Amino acid sequence: MKDTRRILVVDDDPGIGQMLKKALARHGFLVDAATSADEALEKSNTASYDAALVDLVMPGRDGADLAETLRRRFPGLPIGLLTGYAHSPLIPSIEKSGMAVFKKPVLIQDLVEFLQREIG
Repeated sequence: MKDTRRILVVDDDPGIGQMLKKALARHGFLVDAATSADEALEKSNTASYDAALVDLVMPGRDGADLAETLRRRFPGLPIGLLTGYAHSPLIPSIEKSGMAVFKKPVLIQDLVEFLQREIG
């Protein structure tokens, strides 16, 4: 296991991104936050991530599209999708693709358990 596990958090609400960054840092993760899919892809060009947590519904390029792009670029990258839309028609197909879905408001402990299970 690496000493520091690096996580990419993407949410169009900067407050949520910063809250997740601080909460996950308390559990030993190094977290980079992005507020758009484009910003997240830029960050992924210059840093290596062990996992990503991505908001499903964002303006412009949505989280499902970003997640698929990240999976193509980084096969095996664990991705958790966050959504405030518990009944989104996208959720079943996302879960079938092997990505975890977390409904907002998400419990930090659920994210920590997901990350520990996926990357140690």
